[in-house]
Amino acid sequence: MSKKAWFGPKRIGYGVRPQTWQGWMVIAVAVIIIIALTSLH
Repeated sequence: MSKKAWFGPKRIGYGVRPQTWQGWMVIAVAVIIIIALTSLH
């Protein structure tokens, strides 16, 4: 059973991008938290 990394290198530029559904879920939760925090203010 091989474990794939949630995030991997981008093809162009610097940084990482999601590779699996878990990585996309981390991004989605972060966006929801940011939206919730900005709407409270």
